[in-house]
Amino acid sequence: MRNKNQDIVGLILFIILFLVIVSVVVLFSVNNFSFSSSSATLQKNVLEGATSVKKLYYIESNNLEPKSMEYINLHGFISTLKKYPQMEINVIEGVGSDYRRLEEIVNNAHQEGTRYVFLSGFEMNNALGNIFRRFNDMRFFVSSLDVSEPNVVTYTDKSYVAKYLAGYISGAFLSNSKKYDDNDRYSQYDDDLSASLSKSLHSGNVGYIANSCSTYEKRNINAFALGLQRAFSEKKLYVLWLNQDNTEEQNFSEITRFIKKYNIRILDGTNSPCKWCRYAVDQDLYYFNFMVKGAESKKGTILGRYFYDPSVIFRTIIEIIAADSKSTSNRYFFGYSDKAISFDYSRTLHKELNENSLYYLNNIISELSHGHEYVFSGPIFNNNGLLMLPEGYVFTDEELLHEMNWLNENIVEVNTCLSPRLNKHYVIRSIMFNNQ
Repeated sequence: MRNKNQDIVGLILFIILFLVIVSVVVLFSVNNFSFSSSSATLQKNVLEGATSVKKLYYIESNNLEPKSMEYINLHGFISTLKKYPQMEINVIEGVGSDYRRLEEIVNNAHQEGTRYVFLSGFEMNNALGNIFRRFNDMRFFVSSLDVSEPNVVTYTDKSYVAKYLAGYISGAFLSNSKKYDDNDRYSQYDDDLSASLSKSLHSGNVGYIANSCSTYEKRNINAFALGLQRAFSEKKLYVLWLNQDNTEEQNFSEITRFIKKYNIRILDGTNSPCKWCRYAVDQDLYYFNFMVKGAESKKGTILGRYFYDPSVIFRTIIEIIAADSKSTSNRYFFGYSDKAISFDYSRTLHKELNENSLYYLNNIISELSHGHEYVFSGPIFNNNGLLMLPEGYVFTDEELLHEMNWLNENIVEVNTCLSPRLNKHYVIRSIMFNNQ
């Protein structure tokens, strides 16, 4: 009798437990919830927060030029915001390096109730730091700056990984007498130069036209130089710093002299915009093209193409704003594996590069695609002979945000980089619009 009662009690407990489990499952289903619900919660906050976020400022230092990186960023930013029509956007460009004027603009935005501000093209200094601290109830979003203020979110596109690939291609293209082995070193072939490479091409040099002295710029130049060095250790990268106060005619004269004096056969430069492309085509040089949707260039001899998708970046950033999230990271890095950056080398290289060069190239692209973006791996020396990174170490993304005030050992600066003056030709333009 006791055993029968125990069975009945056990059955009742089982039924109660079963009903509890069913209730929990139904509850979670009804609320679209799961045990790994962080992304679901974020999406819910995004949808709810989108109705409350109204004003947003995008402030640009330069006057935006079509095909420039800044223009592409703004286009990607606005395209992303199409999903959030409740947001009112005020775009201001042409502030230049007038940080007093920038502070006035931010103050006006603050008085209007704006709490989210994007800054593009400004350098980190005491004046900008004071703005961050003064408006500590606002949230600022900046690109590729080393900022520690709690109300600032930095986002960095790792374009240097594509520059590294371009540098490697340049070295491998100029000399197919280099062989990559398993120890990440190169040894000399005796007679393996491609028949299509003339003596003049083999003796030619690689040039780089740089627009600014920023950390971001030097990071890209150093990555290109490292790729070149690892494919052809004897080759130098000749860097011409453009004076941003120059006219186009002055730039044309300087670049023309640069190409002839240093026997430049391959040309690359700052992706903002592709100023080197025009000169490469005019001078019949090999070059790498920066692709802009709707304005793809098919002129000249292109060794490879850079691709950049800012919408990948801004989708992440805008969701943070829409959800009004305060618990997310203050630093974001977007690279090859995120599909923000990509690179495609010309199919003609299959005829020009030996199997070892192509093997290494495809291998590093595969590594980059899987997030292994170890471009800056030691040993690395600067062009004053100082060891910047020992063998066996790599620079992390966090470390690359710090000021990179040195250049790689195979870089030759043909002139001095000059910071731009407060240009009077900058004209502040303001556009306010609603996405509805």
